[in-house]
Amino acid sequence: MPVHYSIMTMTTNLRIKGKPKLAIISTFDELCGIAGYTKALVPQLEDYFEVTVFDLDQFFFRSEAKSVQKLADAEIRRICDALPDFDVVNIQLEHGTLGRSKKAIFRRFETLVEASPRLCVTFHTILQATPFPWKEWARSMVKLRLDKAIGLVSAHKGNKLLSTELYKRLRDSNSSVIVHTRRDMRMLKYVHRIEKIFDHPLAFYPQHIVDHVRRTATRNDFPRLGKLPDGTVLLGCFGFVSKYKGIDVALRALRLLPENFHLVIFGGLHPNEIKKGIPLDNYLSDLIQQINAGRKWLDVAGDAQATLNLTLGASDYERLSTAKHPEDLSSRVHFMGALKDEDFAKAMHVCDIALLPYMEVGQSSSGPMSIALEMGKPVVASRTKAFMQIERYHPDRVSLFEVGNFLELSQVVAAVASRTNELPQSTYDTGSNAMMYRAALGYQ
Repeated sequence: MPVHYSIMTMTTNLRIKGKPKLAIISTFDELCGIAGYTKALVPQLEDYFEVTVFDLDQFFFRSEAKSVQKLADAEIRRICDALPDFDVVNIQLEHGTLGRSKKAIFRRFETLVEASPRLCVTFHTILQATPFPWKEWARSMVKLRLDKAIGLVSAHKGNKLLSTELYKRLRDSNSSVIVHTRRDMRMLKYVHRIEKIFDHPLAFYPQHIVDHVRRTATRNDFPRLGKLPDGTVLLGCFGFVSKYKGIDVALRALRLLPENFHLVIFGGLHPNEIKKGIPLDNYLSDLIQQINAGRKWLDVAGDAQATLNLTLGASDYERLSTAKHPEDLSSRVHFMGALKDEDFAKAMHVCDIALLPYMEVGQSSSGPMSIALEMGKPVVASRTKAFMQIERYHPDRVSLFEVGNFLELSQVVAAVASRTNELPQSTYDTGSNAMMYRAALGYQ
């Protein structure tokens, strides 16, 4: 079977002779955040570059089979063979898109660096080197747990590859780097001494698209929302459903808010989390249990049920046995499923508040937060390091609460929902993003 290889040239009718040729290496034909950003980035750059996207097919790069990993290596070689025909190369780097093991990721990245005529790397996650865990290693050796001791050494070497060694490789190749926070910019500039470094928050939609969505999108575009009562306040969570997204925190906050507040979950499981033979994902199961779908007033256990039965008359018992319990949130929580890229802006628009109650996981950027800000939506987010950094680009546009504090979240949401003043305009948009990319690519 031949290796699937796709050079995906974005459609345009305005190929102006003399434009520099730009190769972007990224996931593209995938349901993932990096692919979504690349699809949004290409139109921003097409006025200045002849753009070709090389799709990192995740069927090859994320496969556990050794034979398929060999096909992934062949894919890298095919891409490298084509790169000399370009003036400049951009890698949209999320480390895992290049492979499963740290050694494979670094090897493939280094191969791309060597083959690129001129290189710019956009980092979506910044990894930092950590000290070797000497105490834990020593305890493992004393207890003769050699497998754990060897694992600690291996993990440390792998982390060093994707942090210190990868940054050194970029510095030695005189490549330029794009990051999405000023904190990451300072770290790479002053700690790893990378000279050509640029920072800009993610940007997806130009103003004319934002204006069109605002004029045309309605809640009727999403049939699952049904006919919600007038005055319903929609709190939107976006992206893949995963524990770090903090949807469970949002549910706890929802219980403390008036009944006209509803939670809308735009997203499904990440394709890599869909497991063979698993009837229901563990985190989804936890969410459904917390929602208490179908719970009735008499669904109590043990002594409480016996006591309640003694105090009820026949008519009360009949009524309460079918009455919905106040803790049943099923009518106020709406699972909307995975979104197509073109529907993301519409989903943001129909919500009243964008909710991002994430855990701290070391992210450097957030597509949902960036899109919400572009759509002019109030954003309520947990006070993670990334969100604090993004808020610096968009002052007075984001309301923060402490990670996991659902009581504070409910209070912040109530306060934001009661505001009537318009949010200030941001100076960071697709136009400024395109200018930054031109500078980083060497064509300002």
